[in-house]
This record gives sequence, structure tokens and C-alpha cells, in this order.
Amino acid sequence: MKRKLPVLLACSLAVLLAACSSSSSGKAEDAAAASDTTNVAASESVVEEDSAAETESAAEADSAAEPENAVGTGETAEAEDIAQENAAADSALSFETTDLEGNTVRSEDIFSENKITMVNIWGTFCGPCISEMPSLEELNGRLDEKDCGVIGIVCDVAGPEDTGQIETAKEIIGTTGVTYQNLLPWDGFDEALPAMFIPMTYFVNAEGQLTGEPSVGAKGADEYEALVDEILQKQ
Repeated sequence: MKRKLPVLLACSLAVLLAACSSSSSGKAEDAAAASDTTNVAASESVVEEDSAAETESAAEADSAAEPENAVGTGETAEAEDIAQENAAADSALSFETTDLEGNTVRSEDIFSENKITMVNIWGTFCGPCISEMPSLEELNGRLDEKDCGVIGIVCDVAGPEDTGQIETAKEIIGTTGVTYQNLLPWDGFDEALPAMFIPMTYFVNAEGQLTGEPSVGAKGADEYEALVDEILQKQ
């Protein structure tokens, strides 16, 4: 029995040493595998970075190759809007209508007679429009000396057949002492001379083009004349 104990101890020690050795070998293999995985991941990261750099370089090259005057969609739209506004400003009013007496009137004949023509839009229902008409008559006499003038447009007359409204307009003109010409609206009048509020006055040069800023609301002769003088000075 005493002889077997050393043998058993020797066998147990050999098993323990083998197990430790096997465990250490596994850790080494695991460490080696982890190292390999890390190296692969690092290699893939480098490849991805190189690919991203190449893509960015290609995009910059394409951008550099674009024409210098290329613009985005927003800029193009803005440029087109500006061009349209300039074209509208340069276009001349052109129309044919009749006055309250039924005479045919052409825009070219009216505007060519004056350096500046004040176009006063009014209505028979509009108190402020009617109240300023004596001042406009006075102003028309003053402006005649400057080769300028005044015309009126009665915005609430439907046409030559609207005889009742035409008679109402004539009565107002007679009461206020107006002698300058008053016209009926024509097809496209609202688009050519829009008036959200009345009285509203536009200023038109000899070529039929709108000039200066339109004036909204009733004013006296002196105020209107100052606006006309300002426009004349800029011509």
C-alpha cells in the first residue's frame, strides 16, 4: 500500500501538468486567432479608407470639370424671374378703348402726347376718388406747361353698353368740373394696371412704359405734381 501511493501521486502530477500545458496552448492559439482577426479588420479598414478617398477625389475632379458659370436650380429660377420682371418693365401698354363719349381711343395716341401721363383709376362708388377730382383738374392745367397730363379710367363701367353707369360717371365729372379725358376699361385692363385699392394712379412715359412708383389713395395737386417732377428729373 505504501508503494502504490507514490505511483498515484506521480500519475496525478502528470495529469495536472498536462492539463496546464493544454490550457496554455489553447490560450496561445486563441491569442493568435484574435491577433489574426485584428489584422484582417485593420486591413479592411485601410481598404475602405482608400476607397472613400478615391471616391472623394473623383467627386472633386468632376466638380472642377463643371463650367464656371453653372448654377443650381434655385439660382436659375431666380435669374428667370428677374429676366421676366425686366421684360415686363420694358414692355409698353398697348390698348384700344373708348372714352365716356364713345370716341375710340388708342394708347399710343394718348401717351405720345406727353412726357408723363398720370393714369388715375377711380370708381363712381368711391368717395375719396370723387373728392380728389377737382385737385386733379387743377393739376392737369399745371402739368400742361410741362408737357404732361392726366387721364382717368372709370373702373366700374362694364363696357360701352353699360349706359346707366356711364351716365353716372358723366354726372360726377360734370359736378367736379373735370375736363381731362376719362376712359372705359378694356379687355386685359386689370392685368395691365392692377388696382387693389382706388383711387390708384400710375405714371406712364411717352413710350407707354410704366415709370416711377404707383400712388395709392387720394392726394392733393401739390403732392401729385411733386411725384411727376421727381420722375421727370430721372429721365
